[in-house]
Amino acid sequence: MKVPKFLKSLTGLVILVVFVFCAYRFYLVSPKLLEPENWTRLTRADRAGEPEASAQPAPSEVPADTQPAPESAAPVETQPVPEITPAPTPDADSPAARAAALGLPAPPEIDIDSWEFILANELNPIGEYAPQNPVTVEGQQFDERVVEALQAMVADTRAQNLSVFLSSGYRSYADQLYLYNKKKAEYPPEGKDSAGNWIVLPPGTSEHQTGLCCDITYIYVSPKDESLENTPMFQYMSQHCQDFGFIVRYPKDKQDVTGVMYEPWHFRYVGVEAARYITENHICLEEFISLYRDINS
Repeated sequence: MKVPKFLKSLTGLVILVVFVFCAYRFYLVSPKLLEPENWTRLTRADRAGEPEASAQPAPSEVPADTQPAPESAAPVETQPVPEITPAPTPDADSPAARAAALGLPAPPEIDIDSWEFILANELNPIGEYAPQNPVTVEGQQFDERVVEALQAMVADTRAQNLSVFLSSGYRSYADQLYLYNKKKAEYPPEGKDSAGNWIVLPPGTSEHQTGLCCDITYIYVSPKDESLENTPMFQYMSQHCQDFGFIVRYPKDKQDVTGVMYEPWHFRYVGVEAARYITENHICLEEFISLYRDINS
């Protein structure tokens, strides 16, 4: 049976329309097909005949109340704050504080009430004090506790080919009274020099009664005046006596403190630590003891 020509023409027309429609649809979706992430979605949408889903807004465009809450940060482990113990308030009456107030370094830790620091002067009398066991060295007596140091100091000075003579050591209360009365007669009314300093102290106030000191000269009979400071013996001994525990007891620039005239012949034992501190800081025994306790001054 022959198909009419009209039906052939109609069939061809339908096929053409279908082809044109398909080409048009392909033209519309072809740009999206070029994006790989849309291939699956577009294909499904096209198959279902549904419109393309709208793109999700950028995170910043999502309302704050719809944004997911950020993950909470891990808790930071805090270290306990150590307790700070306040520094103790320095004792303003301590030896170190007293020294600092005078611009001096901290003094050595010593027992200021020990025998080496017996203070004998006009304002600190010692009455009829006398050493318990005086020992004779080269014709002079001394507290036995200073003998070894004294002999070592003398031997060291003589090793430098310098002459050393021990002029006067321990004096009893009676001996001091005799010398004081004699000097008072020479320098009335009290036995002081023109500057008001003691030449010979009254009995009970002289350091010679302690047995801890010695007048040292370079010849057997030597005038005891300031000229002695120019002798090689004094110059050497005054620079090294502290190494043996001795000091120049009455320095030139301390008469207003000691109340005694300058005596470059008078050496006093106080122990090595104290002697070095006193010598290095250019102070006298009264000033040193005042760092530890109050004295009459």
